[in-house]
Amino acid sequence: MYSRNSVRYLSGSIQARARTLKFGSLDSIKLREPIVPTHKNFDVNPNHPLWQFFPEGSETETCFRPRAEIEHIKSRPWTMAELRRKSFEDLHTLWYTVLKERNALGREIRLAQAIQDPDFAQHIEIDDKLVKVQKRIKVVLLERQTAFERTQLMQDVQEKYLAEFKQRYVDATGEGEETDVELGEKLVRLQYAIFGIHPQVADFDLEKDVNERMIQGIAYIADLKFSRYLATSGDKIEGPLDGIVEQLPFFLKETDVAVEELREIRENGVRKLDKIEVFAFVRNALETFIEEEAEVEQ
Repeated sequence: MYSRNSVRYLSGSIQARARTLKFGSLDSIKLREPIVPTHKNFDVNPNHPLWQFFPEGSETETCFRPRAEIEHIKSRPWTMAELRRKSFEDLHTLWYTVLKERNALGREIRLAQAIQDPDFAQHIEIDDKLVKVQKRIKVVLLERQTAFERTQLMQDVQEKYLAEFKQRYVDATGEGEETDVELGEKLVRLQYAIFGIHPQVADFDLEKDVNERMIQGIAYIADLKFSRYLATSGDKIEGPLDGIVEQLPFFLKETDVAVEELREIRENGVRKLDKIEVFAFVRNALETFIEEEAEVEQ
């Protein structure tokens, strides 16, 4: 059974529902312009990873580049000869640059197929060129890997050759089959072929070329020159050379000058560098030497 209050509530609700809705004048209502669907209506992080699928990133104005714009992209695939001259870091960067462009082209091609737009032949043509570049990068890296593995297998052969060359260099009289000039030329070729050290110090890339292999080459060359000096001069200066501080002068300068610097280094008690300090020391020393040579030439 319902109470009086319940009956009043129910009757009031029924009456409210039965009332006729009345609207005022519609002239005062202003309708806004419809919002055109576009990505600009959304607040999207400009660094969002999906922007990488658009050619201009978050600055891209259209989701599909028309054929006229694509036709202006005059390009050709990188050749094998050009790629072989690139460093590993350059090839790595180029690979991901190509991949990024292929992602943008792939998205546009799929969009054109979805809306049944046949005007995307230029996109496929450019993508084919990029595929060639990626295949050639793989071939170049495979060549380098194969060469590296062969080098490892030939390590014993290299060590034997270096030992034989040292013996010939130290024992050379400057006459006969190998003159001093010929030995010097062979040493330049050897340091470049085995240790990757450029013939001209001015051509060094101090950030890339100063590495562990170069340090090994400097030690080998310095030992050659110092050993020959001891064998030919009769000087009783104590050997061997101890560390890069004593070795570097023999790599950069004439032997007589290097010997005097060696005496000065030992008299001043210059400490031997820790391994972590070697690269920075060599870079600074080479940079100073290059600047001094440039001033002399001027």
